[in-house]
Amino acid sequence: MERQFKGETIIASKAGPLLQGAVDMHYHGYPEMSLELTARLEDVKMLELARSMGMRAVVFKSNLWPTMGQVYQLRERVPGIDIISSITLNSAVGGLSPWVVEAAAKLGAKVVWMPTWSSPHRADRLGVAELLMQTCFPSMNFEPRLSAVDSSGKLLPEVSSIIKLAKDLDLAIGTGHLPPSDSLSIAREAEKIGFHKLIFTHPISGSVGAKLEEMKEMVKCGAYVELLALNVFLRQKLDDVLECITELGPDHCILSTDAFTEWIPPSPEFLRMFIGVLLHNGIDPKSIRTMVGDNPAYLIGLPPKQERDMSQGGAD
Repeated sequence: MERQFKGETIIASKAGPLLQGAVDMHYHGYPEMSLELTARLEDVKMLELARSMGMRAVVFKSNLWPTMGQVYQLRERVPGIDIISSITLNSAVGGLSPWVVEAAAKLGAKVVWMPTWSSPHRADRLGVAELLMQTCFPSMNFEPRLSAVDSSGKLLPEVSSIIKLAKDLDLAIGTGHLPPSDSLSIAREAEKIGFHKLIFTHPISGSVGAKLEEMKEMVKCGAYVELLALNVFLRQKLDDVLECITELGPDHCILSTDAFTEWIPPSPEFLRMFIGVLLHNGIDPKSIRTMVGDNPAYLIGLPPKQERDMSQGGAD
């Protein structure tokens, strides 16, 4: 029986095609923090699904360990999709260490995340990542917290070195769960040295809690603002996401999932749902393609789609 609401059919038919060439910049593979914290799909199955739905790339992130070894093995098992590794500079891997960043790049990492659960932000109120860490590791001590600035608010020399390394090695930097003031200090340094691959990590989420004006300042410095499917479907922040796209512009935003655990859909389906909700709420397909394809592809060093198509024997 044909649907009576034609608009819904049109939206549904457009969401899937917008996954063609899409990149999920924020996916937590399995295992993440514990073998007991299971995912909806094993990584191989998730990547096969992403490939079948036309996605171009997935960035594996862990709040605990580097993902370079995991991704190296997955590339052998799932060809036909770009699988990107990263490192998060929490205390477990040495914290804000330039040489750790350099070593990660040598092993293939393309994204460096500033501290998440090691961040000093909201130390009095643990976020989801911190609560999961505390549950998994009852003996864990979050101290010392890792700030990007000193007591006077000046950017730490090691953070300046990391930004310079990222520029030299063509890496992207995500601001993690740092306070917005720390992220702004990083953005100003990035702008000063001409580093253009900075991501303001999920500023709407409770773990960061940035104001729109702070996001605008980040954008002025050249940063991209990350908007999550998790913001919409778990935290009911659709209005905030729509406001960000409208006020900041799609050229300055990226769409990711932050998918993890077995009760959240696999990354490709979660991203399709996110796209569908944005379409339903008036965001045009061109803007979505920019945020889910062009911008993240640039950040991880993939060629523009037209360039890629021509290298494969001609555009569609």
